[in-house]
Amino acid sequence: MQELICNIEFDKDEDQFIAKLRTEIGGLREYTGNTFDEVLNDVMVELEEEFS
Repeated sequence: MQELICNIEFDKDEDQFIAKLRTEIGGLREYTGNTFDEVLNDVMVELEEEFS
């Protein structure tokens, strides 16, 4: 049986990257940064803390 544990959307506007992360525990959070790596790292850290 599969269970959805999170939903992540990545967007880019003219000068920054945006990630929207939604989980049951943490709800909706938004991260912004100048590079994709910066935003991805923020999301990874958040997920690691929440699910470890």
